[in-house]
Amino acid sequence: MNIFYEITLQISTPGLARLSNIVIFINQITEHLSTAISGTKYPPALRNACQVGLKLTNKYYSLMDMSPLYRIAIVLHPSFCNEYFKLANWEPKWISEAIRLTREMWVSVYKPKPITPPTSSAVVANKPKTGMLASLGSAAAAQGGHSSTDPLDMWLAGGLILNNNEPVNPLKWWLQQKKSGNTHGGLLQMVLDVLSCPVTSVDVERAFSFGCNYVSSKRHRLSAQSLSRGMAFAFYSKNGMIKEGVLVKWKDCIQTAKKGKSDGKGKRKVIVLDE
Repeated sequence: MNIFYEITLQISTPGLARLSNIVIFINQITEHLSTAISGTKYPPALRNACQVGLKLTNKYYSLMDMSPLYRIAIVLHPSFCNEYFKLANWEPKWISEAIRLTREMWVSVYKPKPITPPTSSAVVANKPKTGMLASLGSAAAAQGGHSSTDPLDMWLAGGLILNNNEPVNPLKWWLQQKKSGNTHGGLLQMVLDVLSCPVTSVDVERAFSFGCNYVSSKRHRLSAQSLSRGMAFAFYSKNGMIKEGVLVKWKDCIQTAKKGKSDGKGKRKVIVLDE
């Protein structure tokens, strides 16, 4: 039962679960249940319970096909890329489909448009090359024709990135790439958008529950703007991101502004005429 406890803990902890790990978690559970079913270590009653659990796991595994983000997140993971599918014994058509979904999102949404160079009216006559120079030019052209400059192709052809033979935190790794100025040809924005997607509804449900507690029976007439501002301030304060005294200073400024307006209303304008 340890594997179920560890996975449940990672999924339930805010900020700990990652989108790219969902497929891996399901594969681990599937392998664990299949081993228990096929072996003789456990009694028949427990093996039958594992069969029910495996059936339920396969049900949720099939539902992952409804969203391409799970597979795209693995392709864009620095420590997994498309190699994980091979290690997990995925069929070649499944691997091709995962790469196709990634490429489709990249081309249709994130791939930068090619920059057309300005046309030049001047025509320069190139001196024809002969002998070895011509052979070198042909070889370079042939080699360049086989190598792709597309950022996604370069990412798929690159090596895996590990930290002491352990997978790295994908979101942190890509954020480090952003800080260093490496956008990977525009692929960075796509990765951040995909990996930043919430894995489960845990954080959303907790935010909803907090909102229900925030809007008490005496606050039911709050506007949507006041409610969103109050919840945002509470979250910032809860995480220690608001310095001490900022709220008091803000309220003092509001009171001073209101007092200035009220003092100005009671005064009459005096018109002075020149003699």
